Amino acid sequence: MEISAIRFEALKEIGNIGSGHAATSLSNMLQTRIDMSVPKVWLVPLEKMGEALGEMDANRVALYLKVEGEASGKALFVLPIPSAEGIAKNLLWMEEPPDIFHDEMAQSALREVGNILVSSFVIALTQFSGIQLQPSVPALAVDMIGAMIDSVLLEDGRVDDNVLIIDTKLSGLDDIEGKFLFIPDEGSLDKIFGVFGI
Repeated sequence: MEISAIRFEALKEIGNIGSGHAATSLSNMLQTRIDMSVPKVWLVPLEKMGEALGEMDANRVALYLKVEGEASGKALFVLPIPSAEGIAKNLLWMEEPPDIFHDEMAQSALREVGNILVSSFVIALTQFSGIQLQPSVPALAVDMIGAMIDSVLLEDGRVDDNVLIIDTKLSGLDDIEGKFLFIPDEGSLDKIFGVFGI
């Protein structure tokens, strides 16, 4: 989607604030310096989300939560399986990556990290816009990304035509990449931008 330069800069700023929060929290949790960059921020039409996320039948780890407040919506942090395994391995001081599909301890660790990652970007939306947003407790799923997105979209409420996607890259661990998605309820994105008259 073509978006104005000023809206694009606003989205980049949200990404930078969120990644800063996430990096600080993860550094404290893992007792090692973690940096988090935002290579790309995009606003994607809902029907083209599949193209942005890649193979919709590929397995991914997703942390999902609802965002309540004046600009409500649904937020996800999506990780490729190797990235999720790398995070769990480091967090649990394991020599080999765990089986993310069956290892409950690894899933619990990822839920903690996911809570930090998703909440960091939701807090960034609040700080940037001044609109109070409240994240719910995150749920973790390991499944085909297409199936997970479909189940999120089938929940109650009408969603906006566009999805905010923030690509993230963590350094300080092995190469770990993920995507933050904010699927706004109808009109929520305009409320966030509207605070600034953009």
